[in-house]
Amino acid sequence: MWTIFRSLSNASAKILATFFMVMVLIMIGVLFVPSLFNGVNDFANYLANLDMVRNPDIGEQGVAVTRVFINESSIFGIVMTLIARIFVEIIWWCSGQLWAMVNPPEDSAA
Repeated sequence: MWTIFRSLSNASAKILATFFMVMVLIMIGVLFVPSLFNGVNDFANYLANLDMVRNPDIGEQGVAVTRVFINESSIFGIVMTLIARIFVEIIWWCSGQLWAMVNPPEDSAA
């Protein structure tokens, strides 16, 4: 039971960390690396303007819904969230490695 609670706690912490990492990456991107930030934005625009995204082979209502929900802003948000999640996972893994280094198992300490 504790394992379930621990995994839910880790997942919640990672989701919260990803949220703040997106905000930090956007601020850093705008302030220090505007060309890279604009590149991510251009990539989102490119994806949003692909013909299969803008005019999917579904009914008229489906096309309207797709155009409302799949736009440059939502794709930019998804791309930024994925980039932030990569950073969060790397930080999480490095923290685990550091923890294991300074807290070795009891068997190898003797």
